Amino acid sequence: MEIVKRAHKFLNQDAVYCTGRRMTYNHLHKHSNEVSERILNSRLDLSSERISFLIPQAYEYIACQWGIWKSGGVAVPLCPQHSLQEMEYMITQSRSSLILCHNQYLPKLQPVGEKLNIQILPISNFSEIISSSFNDSYRVMRKDRPAMIVYTSGTTGKPKGVVHTHESIEAQVQALVTSWEWTSRDHILETLPLHHVHGIVNILCCALYSGAKITMHPKFDAKQVWSEFLKNDDLNVFMAVPTIYSKLLNEWENFDDTAKAQLRNSLKKFRLMVSGSMALTDFVFNQWKNITGHTLLERYGMSETGMILSNPLNGLRRPGWVGKPLPGVEVKTTDGELLVRGPAIFKEYFDNPKATSESFDSEKYFKTGDIVEIDTETQYYKILGRASADIIKSGGFKISALDIERELMEHPNIAEVSIVGVPDEEYGQIIGMIYKSKNNVEFKLEELQKWCRERLAPYKLPRVLIKVNEIPRNQMGKINKKELLHLFKK
Repeated sequence: MEIVKRAHKFLNQDAVYCTGRRMTYNHLHKHSNEVSERILNSRLDLSSERISFLIPQAYEYIACQWGIWKSGGVAVPLCPQHSLQEMEYMITQSRSSLILCHNQYLPKLQPVGEKLNIQILPISNFSEIISSSFNDSYRVMRKDRPAMIVYTSGTTGKPKGVVHTHESIEAQVQALVTSWEWTSRDHILETLPLHHVHGIVNILCCALYSGAKITMHPKFDAKQVWSEFLKNDDLNVFMAVPTIYSKLLNEWENFDDTAKAQLRNSLKKFRLMVSGSMALTDFVFNQWKNITGHTLLERYGMSETGMILSNPLNGLRRPGWVGKPLPGVEVKTTDGELLVRGPAIFKEYFDNPKATSESFDSEKYFKTGDIVEIDTETQYYKILGRASADIIKSGGFKISALDIERELMEHPNIAEVSIVGVPDEEYGQIIGMIYKSKNNVEFKLEELQKWCRERLAPYKLPRVLIKVNEIPRNQMGKINKKELLHLFKK
């Protein structure tokens, strides 16, 4: 548990700002020890028992995560936005022996605990006052022991439990800390859901490994984020998904010229702004740069692999391209699909040896399922989309849905768009477009195709359109395109 051991170096430094509280690394060690003692209940080691925990995006989340690790357990984070059915599935599938639950969620989760006959351990907010200084009670464990199970988004059936070891988490963190030059002088704003590696590893683990500070918000709110950028003098790192950057751009339009000038001046203190977890459109990339002066750093990764590819901290960042392999990452392509190998790769899908075996080739490379393009000059990678959902085969052409989406987002009356392959007897698939418009504009197919012909090849033109009020997304802002296909059957 290198992340826990390294915190010795920063005991008196601030670690987390949350709900008006200022918590140090010493607080974090002490409170995680308290959690560990309650979990163990006089036992010596949980021996990799799974512990589910439902905790808000707050300081208590980290204390519980570390408490589980210090006990020799495997942390299974639950998402407050998930339905009871989804939580019940993850608790059951992971065979969790205990649930840690913050008091605010007890009424919601209590019925699940009773139904599954699993003890729920209530967690209250921790105080800034601690009774004694740091007491080193964590146990030394083999790095290949499981540390965490995160669940995939379940776009092809039931979500799978991705098992990461302490070793694979450490490898992910070290690669990012090195490449993005994290230090103890950094201060990051955390607004992302904490059931996904983007929030857990890229933000929490990297910051705490480096002795940096984290300001935690319970959820994303565009107005609050802009306010935090303005008032927080030493905030200098921000990471988000494209949907968040888009919402921040929309909120920007509500500010007057004076407020915009103040914000632009405040944004000069940032050294790094990262976008990931889904494709970033050229429109958002360019708008963000024009407004803030910052070129977003795009990277690519998965629950199973952590981060694989990244644009450079210092160097060329190209919109739509996700850079080169991170340190320790080996990649190759087979029929256009990206395969990856290295110490950061997950151990297995929990209790699913068949899916685990099918996900690796004979050389132990993990099959990402993503189709890529490689720039022969820069050796940068571009994600064309999921082989199963974003690669459309129409009339003999292999088409990237993401490329079409990038172009359509340049249209002045399109707010959101998703492109899917709609089954067709003649062409195999045709281009289906689901969109949310600006100012409630409804497109006529012929007019939209006329606009598209100046930007897209004829075989890439949308053939069927569906207008929606909102495109359904999950908590990370991702779209399940297989679900969207049902809209064309109505």
